[in-house]
Amino acid sequence: MDATADLKLMGMAYVDGQELLCSECGNGFSLEIHKHGFREVHPAWICCLSCGKGENSSVVTNGLVDAVLAGWAQRRAEGDRDVFTAEWRGIVMTGELYPTFDFHQTVGAAKAVHEYAAPEVKKWWRSKKRAAKAQVKEKAGAVTGTAKGKAKDAADAATEKAGEAISTAKAAALTTAWTLQTGGAGPTTNAKPKRRRCTVKGCRGGMVTISTRVHAATGKTSEVKIPCGVCHRSST
Repeated sequence: MDATADLKLMGMAYVDGQELLCSECGNGFSLEIHKHGFREVHPAWICCLSCGKGENSSVVTNGLVDAVLAGWAQRRAEGDRDVFTAEWRGIVMTGELYPTFDFHQTVGAAKAVHEYAAPEVKKWWRSKKRAAKAQVKEKAGAVTGTAKGKAKDAADAATEKAGEAISTAKAAALTTAWTLQTGGAGPTTNAKPKRRRCTVKGCRGGMVTISTRVHAATGKTSEVKIPCGVCHRSST
């Protein structure tokens, strides 16, 4: 006999309208039924979880247990309770099985997991895609910036060289024009030296204006111009 129960009853079960009870303690709310033997007509083994007693049933057979299991396998909705009604050779058994994790519950759990996990998986993939795009964009920006920098440096160098070439050409043209006009002579110089301003206060054109009574005919103070003793411009 397998140690795993074929039927785990929840609440009261009935066979032909009679309560299925433990013959030892009279309990009917926590019974387990095991198929015993290999023939359908063999009595099933009933174990009471309340007192621990086990015995061959006088009303439940292996065939009746198979009928209950067959009806339970045809369950159509995952929300149904495990209430059963089975008949085998005119014997009718009704009751409710202890909730088990069957195929329908597996499907329901898978749906629940999918409904919860699918958005999270999509969110994770979106974050990965955004990170990859940002990395590609950053690298492309770095390459573009480097290329722009090199292009600018090359353009600045070309502009500088062009400016130098233009300045050289202008200098050469001016030199050629000057040579044609003067026959190669250098620039004319002024032989007359540039006059330097006298440092004597009041000297204007080599004359210094003073106020005196010595040189006045009237004896009164008057202004008289006398030659500057420093620059002697009066003599030029």
